Amino acid sequence: MAAMLIKEALLRHRWNKTRVAAELGLSRAGLRQKMQRFGLEART
Repeated sequence: MAAMLIKEALLRHRWNKTRVAAELGLSRAGLRQKMQRFGLEART
């Protein structure tokens, strides 16, 4: 469930981690940790 919310927010904000973190109430570091935990890779 959490992975899906993060992925949807990443897509909605075009992978802008600052905006995603703000929307989800996380720090950028916290978002990065959750992305690693759920296997969500940054776009290249």
